[in-house]
Amino acid sequence: MDPFENQEHIYTISELNDEVASTLTQTFGVIWVEAEISNLMRSAAGHVYFSLKDKSASVRCAMFRMQNQSLDFSLKDGMQILARAKVGLYKQRGEFQLVVEYAEESGEGLLRQKFERLKQTLLKEGLFDQEHKLPLPELPESIGLITSPKGAAVQDMLKTIKRRYPLVNVIVYPCLVQGKDATKEIASSIDNANARGECDVLIVARGGGSLEDLWCFNEELVARSIFKSQIPVITGIGHETDFTIADLVSDLRAPTPTAAAEIALPSLNEIMDHLNRFIFDMSQLTDRKIIDFKHQLKSASLRMQVSHPHAKLQLNLQKLDLIDEKLHQLPMMQLMNLRNTFKMSLSKLLSSNPRNKIEAEKQNLEIKNAALLNAMTGAIERKSNRFSILATQLEGASPLQLLSRGYAVVTNEDDQNIKTVKDIKAGTTVRTKLSDGSFVSNVEKVETD
Repeated sequence: MDPFENQEHIYTISELNDEVASTLTQTFGVIWVEAEISNLMRSAAGHVYFSLKDKSASVRCAMFRMQNQSLDFSLKDGMQILARAKVGLYKQRGEFQLVVEYAEESGEGLLRQKFERLKQTLLKEGLFDQEHKLPLPELPESIGLITSPKGAAVQDMLKTIKRRYPLVNVIVYPCLVQGKDATKEIASSIDNANARGECDVLIVARGGGSLEDLWCFNEELVARSIFKSQIPVITGIGHETDFTIADLVSDLRAPTPTAAAEIALPSLNEIMDHLNRFIFDMSQLTDRKIIDFKHQLKSASLRMQVSHPHAKLQLNLQKLDLIDEKLHQLPMMQLMNLRNTFKMSLSKLLSSNPRNKIEAEKQNLEIKNAALLNAMTGAIERKSNRFSILATQLEGASPLQLLSRGYAVVTNEDDQNIKTVKDIKAGTTVRTKLSDGSFVSNVEKVETD
């Protein structure tokens, strides 16, 4: 039986590796894997190559320089990590491998998985949807801080609030922000602030820390308290790179507690600028209104003056003066009209004089005569030039020109041209013609090239 009978296409190794790599990428995409590092090697370019293994298997991995430099710890042999990677194939050698995009120490692995599960659950319920986000007040009268009263975060926020907008009323709802009881206290403080209804905006905040330190903000109880809050909630948790479930549910996330205070409140300088612009606009508007009223008053005064009897009397007197002036000017106008009519008739008569037409035709004839002479002269010159060119070409084609350059014409005794040595035999008499004469010679020997 032919082993190739049922195979439609014979693969090259490159084609096979391409299809396997594509299949792996499409099937698995990006995955999370937890394992131990072994056989770690760093390249001069900053890339890292290693294996991830468990008790019974291992897989080769690559982590390129940009991703490796973003880690806040160094990869080492024997280290347990949680890695996010693309499943693929190293095509040149046909080796199955993972391309690691992100990694963290395995101590946070279980928490990370728990974080992802809760995130997907709340995402499906719509707790992160933009349509549920409450708008922030432009100028809050009272702001609530849900944080630890002993931490550095509350001090930073109070300094920022005092600097930006010292007129706002600040209420601190003290609670733990780390540990087992922190989740309940944070959720209780949010619910309490909503029940009391004394704030226009809430800030849930704490300083930076590890994933375990910030875990109370990844609990479902806190997320649902933020979601059901009727007061807009801003989160400022950890550093800019930290991201919690509370951040996803809140109406607005700030990268730090200080930034949350800045976002929640307008700057006093900005308010003063806005107030100054408002005063300026009002002043401009008032000035325009006064100018408009002045124009209206002036227009009303003019209308009153026009409708006054004295004004009408003056207008009638002006009309009378115009009529009198026209009566005096009428004879002079008639005389001027007659004079203009005479001038126009004389101009028409002069323009129809035959002498003018004769002079015009004479000039036209002279112009055409000159044009004819120019055309004849040009034609003669072109013919002469053409004749010179043809004569030159004829002279160039003359056999005499060839003779003057050193060539010769050889004929036999019958005065026939000899074109090849086949027409000559030893003892033959030939005549050779040059440019200035000819000579007769006998052929002693014939050689063929």
